[in-house]
Amino acid sequence: MLVTLLLALAGALAISSPAAAWVYCNSVSLVQGGYDAETVIVYPTYNDNSTNCDMRINEHGTTGQREAISQLQHNINVCYGPNRWDQGTPHVTNHLTVDGEYGPQTYAAIKAVQRHLNDPAVQVDGYAGPQTRSRMHHPSVEGYCIMPATVPYPAIVSP
Repeated sequence: MLVTLLLALAGALAISSPAAAWVYCNSVSLVQGGYDAETVIVYPTYNDNSTNCDMRINEHGTTGQREAISQLQHNINVCYGPNRWDQGTPHVTNHLTVDGEYGPQTYAAIKAVQRHLNDPAVQVDGYAGPQTRSRMHHPSVEGYCIMPATVPYPAIVSP
């Protein structure tokens, strides 16, 4: 009985993904955006070389993680907040304080954006993973909101 229980537990651990399977965004880069892949948007990345990174509750991250979170908060404010660039449409979320902490307000704002996206590929979980961020609008360097050029991993133009 004990051996069976231990084998079942070992199998469950082998099947589940390890906690360190994902990497946390820790930088901000310029990536290709828009349908023409010509527009440049500002985007949270990992080590300035990958857009395949995750963002979750993290109130005391590294300096790079806080920079990525601040950029995400700014992007939400510009593209989904009450003072969004497109004043003709209602806002999706309340204004976020850009503090670099992925706390309860950022978590709630991401959930609101995920519900607004209404995309079956985006789980409404409050995490800003690559699937969510690749379907969100982000500010371009010109100042308007646009989606990344490719899904799920937009190409980096420069860090």
